[in-house]
Amino acid sequence: MYPPTGVYWIETASPAAFPRLAGDISVDVAVIGGGLVGAIAARLIKDQGLRVALVEARSVGQEVTGKSTAKITSQHNLVYTRLRNRFGMDGARSYAEANEAGLRKILALAADHQLAADIEIKAAYTYTLLEEHVGSIEEEVQLARELGLPATLAMETGLPFAARAAMRWIDQAQFHPVKFVAGLAATLPGEGSHVFEQSRVLDWDSSRVVTAKGAIKAGHVVMATQLPLGQTGAYYARNYPHMHPVIAGQADPGRVPEGMYISVEQPRHSLRSHRTADGRPFLIFTGPSYKPGHADEARKAFAEIEGFARDHFGVQASYRWTNEDYTPMDGRPFIGWSSRQDGLLVATGFDAWGISNGAAAAMIICDLLTGRENPWADFFDARRLDVAHGAKQFVKGNAAVAAELVGGHLASTPRDAEALSPGEGAVLKINGEKMAVFRDETGQLHSLAAACSHLGCLLGWNEFDRTWDCPCHGSRFGLDGEVIHGPATEPLKTGVTG
Repeated sequence: MYPPTGVYWIETASPAAFPRLAGDISVDVAVIGGGLVGAIAARLIKDQGLRVALVEARSVGQEVTGKSTAKITSQHNLVYTRLRNRFGMDGARSYAEANEAGLRKILALAADHQLAADIEIKAAYTYTLLEEHVGSIEEEVQLARELGLPATLAMETGLPFAARAAMRWIDQAQFHPVKFVAGLAATLPGEGSHVFEQSRVLDWDSSRVVTAKGAIKAGHVVMATQLPLGQTGAYYARNYPHMHPVIAGQADPGRVPEGMYISVEQPRHSLRSHRTADGRPFLIFTGPSYKPGHADEARKAFAEIEGFARDHFGVQASYRWTNEDYTPMDGRPFIGWSSRQDGLLVATGFDAWGISNGAAAAMIICDLLTGRENPWADFFDARRLDVAHGAKQFVKGNAAVAAELVGGHLASTPRDAEALSPGEGAVLKINGEKMAVFRDETGQLHSLAAACSHLGCLLGWNEFDRTWDCPCHGSRFGLDGEVIHGPATEPLKTGVTG
């Protein structure tokens, strides 16, 4: 059992301080979700002379964006070959241009608003240790160059082990995600625009957003919540959640490589560096993905990435957390008007590349709202149902959901609540009912209904973040049952305590 250690980006940033929504207001556009997509979209919308309200359920910049590795790059492993094979050169070009533009937009916003976001220009590397992937890297480099991307084959990577092949993209970047989002959000209030924290949206439509303490009337509503809330557009059935272990630890200055890195093969390894305010170098790593709520898979994933960090870089993890991503059924994000003609705009399905994709999504949404042409909007159109390119993944993903609904995934857990140690949680049967049970450090037991409030899937215990996670659609809940993020909007029901 791992003790909670916190999220590196949150621990190294000053907290933002925005008010709760109290009472009713009116704006031109309401943006739900205070992460990177929401903050950039709100800023761009305000720049068009519109009044905007950014509404965050918890703390601005501290959820999915604040738990990422925060690489700002259009290099997304071998994505361009996959996109060309599925959608042709035009599809690959749309993705390339959008993500390059997203990268540049982040840098421009940081410069324009003088954001202290620790931005560093870095080279991004994708590498392999296996001969079988050399040809794939060479093909990706050639394709990237045809698309106008800054790719070359690299003989040296700066890593402490020899790669069989690597590609190097220049003029990419990395930043501090919490500082960037909170700093950008702080530029919004005034002239009829607002930012609200600790204001969970409980109800919505195309012209209204409702929280517990107030409501916002708006001409348009943007849902920038990683996965759209509730039943919006049925995107929960077309995007499939997966988790990554993330660790950070102080590094020996002489063992910090100069770029950002990700491997082609599994187990997937991703890493980058960051310097604290007092100059200490840290390395941040992510490891192999696994399904939310599967505690045994999570332990294996953390053990694997911690071993990689220790063996190759001498880094011991002092921060551990998990981050969640969604893979879209046809391999491209859903951005734009919602598929159910409900008048909402959405952005989802970034498949672990939500920084550059997220900035591009904000640009597309702003253009759609203001009636301007956008060259990438058709490729990412959120109204599509691309059965031809996504049928296999659709069937596989929803079959897995059906299995979780029927029985759930129960790893090796104590047989009863008395066997739980302090700081430990498990899904247990109590009086014939499945309950999510946690024992705190004082020995007190806390129990909640173990069925997700979204569509009823059995939850799983996340011992690294101390949350209850849904393996079906990725909703996450705190120890008190409150929603951390959706698509669920309702808290878990409280059970007995003892």
